[in-house]
Amino acid sequence: MKRGPTPCYHRRFPLEHGLRTVRSASFAFFCVLVMAAIVVPAARAQRTAPDPRSRDVRSLAQQKINGRVLAAIYHRRGDAQGRVVPVDGSRVQVDRHGRALVDVRASVQPSLQKKIKALGGIVVSTAQTYDSIVGWVPLQSLERLAADRNVRAIEPGQ
Repeated sequence: MKRGPTPCYHRRFPLEHGLRTVRSASFAFFCVLVMAAIVVPAARAQRTAPDPRSRDVRSLAQQKINGRVLAAIYHRRGDAQGRVVPVDGSRVQVDRHGRALVDVRASVQPSLQKKIKALGGIVVSTAQTYDSIVGWVPLQSLERLAADRNVRAIEPGQ
């Protein structure tokens, strides 16, 4: 007696291969979506140019530095072109070593005077009454000095 073909249970079902293909395609599509979500905003951010009318953005240390001194720093670096810095007629005194005569407004402490000397500066005078240290400080080091939390302002010296 012949009964027809017996079902074979040890073979994989034909649907399983199709299901595996659908899973692979879904995973690939998901990866493409994630990549697009990362790449598209990054590309847009690089494409958008800053508004030329916006003011020059300064760091916290640069905000402590007087505009004339900051203009001298930019000029010394060679990147004064695109900077918006208020400049009046008077200039900052700069010696032949690239040091500017500045008045550092901060509480007069030996640690701050040591920092000025470590940055290549020369302390000319101090006045605890006025919280003032006058000295010749390299233009390239003024931003590092302004980053000190004890420094309130850096003005041109007189």
